[in-house]
Amino acid sequence: MNHHDSSIPSTDLLTTIVDNAGVSRVKLLPAKRIGSVAKKGIGLSPAFATICVDDSIAVINDSSPVGDMRLVPDLEAAVPLGANLSWAPADQLDQDLSPMPTCQRSAARRLDEDARRNGFEYLMAFEYEFTVFRKDAEGLRLGHGGPGYGLAAFLELEAFLLDLLHDLQNAGVEVEQVHPEYGKGQVELSVAPSSPVRAADTSVLVRLIARRVAQRHDLLVSFSPITVSNGIGNGAHLHFSASTSEGNVFSNGELPYNMGLAGAQMIAGLQENLPSVTALLAPSVLSFDRLAPGMWSGAWSCWGLENREAALRFIKGTAGYGDSSANCEVKIVDPTANPYLVVATVLALTQHGVATQAALKPPVSIDPSLVPVQDRLEKGIEQLPSSQQLGLEFLRANTVIRGALGSDLIDAFVAVHAQELGKFGDLDKDDKIDLHLWKY
Repeated sequence: MNHHDSSIPSTDLLTTIVDNAGVSRVKLLPAKRIGSVAKKGIGLSPAFATICVDDSIAVINDSSPVGDMRLVPDLEAAVPLGANLSWAPADQLDQDLSPMPTCQRSAARRLDEDARRNGFEYLMAFEYEFTVFRKDAEGLRLGHGGPGYGLAAFLELEAFLLDLLHDLQNAGVEVEQVHPEYGKGQVELSVAPSSPVRAADTSVLVRLIARRVAQRHDLLVSFSPITVSNGIGNGAHLHFSASTSEGNVFSNGELPYNMGLAGAQMIAGLQENLPSVTALLAPSVLSFDRLAPGMWSGAWSCWGLENREAALRFIKGTAGYGDSSANCEVKIVDPTANPYLVVATVLALTQHGVATQAALKPPVSIDPSLVPVQDRLEKGIEQLPSSQQLGLEFLRANTVIRGALGSDLIDAFVAVHAQELGKFGDLDKDDKIDLHLWKY
């Protein structure tokens, strides 16, 4: 991996990977070492493929203490964070500088390249929800008291939100909107779509910048799926579209809502496999406290036009802008998911849908829980796994995603979350919240 000198930051560099527990891990590089590390990498144990949310290591073979890998920062993706610091995501490579089979970012890049060879160019964007806390003499309290989307809530956080907007823009993140969300203390932030790997990179960067800005304002932010026991929870919904030489597959077609055939096959491929990959998209022991009917978290494996209770929410697009704005939202994703695995999973399953000419089930236009039980089978409606244990069992058995991501990566991921389930699955909700609150 070679880089021109012009792409080497002149500041110190923070470089990150995201592990299978969804936790961002970092190394700080002095400016004078960046060029060297970009060529030969910096060491990290391969055991990080099986590190858990509590920093314990799930052992899947006898060689976990043995070996080394090279973290190589992608300087083409580097961005400035301020006068003295830049950031870049890293790839996990072996000693020959080839991708480790457990490198999530490399898997996402490979699947995107495969899709491009098949004639599809994807655009993706995560939608970020997080909770802001204030620190005072009595401890922590929520950063705003509502009302949801309210002016009063905005004014409570105005200085923080303005600095967050400016810092993101200075780092090259195209922010589309930011506002107080429905839950007390909650904020939502949307960014412009980009290529799949870039979208995952941006997910890491947004969280990094949000936490840095919060600290300047004596605030704390958490991207955990649930941050207070009576709260509605935070999602990390993924929006995606794909284009061919004929345009956006979700518009200008002959199928319902102007959808094209390839677009219908993509949604069908996702819906068919969604129960088996829920553990990849909502992976933690806390995720399943959020992923429930009535929470607008998409707990039902179905699709529908602007249906926020469906796992797959189809967005037709605004009149006059349909070709550019039509997309599908994967609602079940939460912030404990590794964003590279999220985009890789969507790439794999949508391309599988196209390759197998998957048939699209009928859309659901009401709350899926209100569909009569006898009609759910016809529409392909089923509740997604209601526990981490069930989600992991489904994931182990799914040959489609195993073939796409590779057994090394799937086995490492399952080992991490099986160990977390064994250690933390029986904790009460408040204890699970405490475990995850400041990890994300």
